[in-house]
Amino acid sequence: MGIATFKIGKVLIESGGCTLVGLVGGLISGTVNITHNVEDTNAIGSSWRAGTVLGGEWEASLECHYDPTDEALSALMVDVIAGGDSCILASVSLFTLSTTYAFSGSMIITNSTVTKAVGATDKLSVTLRGNGEVAYS
Repeated sequence: MGIATFKIGKVLIESGGCTLVGLVGGLISGTVNITHNVEDTNAIGSSWRAGTVLGGEWEASLECHYDPTDEALSALMVDVIAGGDSCILASVSLFTLSTTYAFSGSMIITNSTVTKAVGATDKLSVTLRGNGEVAYS
């Protein structure tokens, strides 16, 4: 059972000194995945595994309705196409509630797909990889 059903999502992207509060009304879904790399440390003959955490990483996937006239989406597309340092976003915040509880940190755009179909809404899918640690507050 879900705790809440949201009609709108909020993603805040800050890049190059400008704040892009796009991907809001058009956000379809967003996923944050946090993983930790664990090195096996169990001794030979142990019946239970033991490990130590080497480091973590985080990724985010966003899917939204694509509108080329939306300023935030256009800026995001320009960054993707330019590549290089343009793909490093200073701050990305994915809110779990409308204005509170967000996963945030610097991220790098690793993939972007625009889907166009006859008779259907155009979609933009973006994959981001954390550039350092993630915060949740």
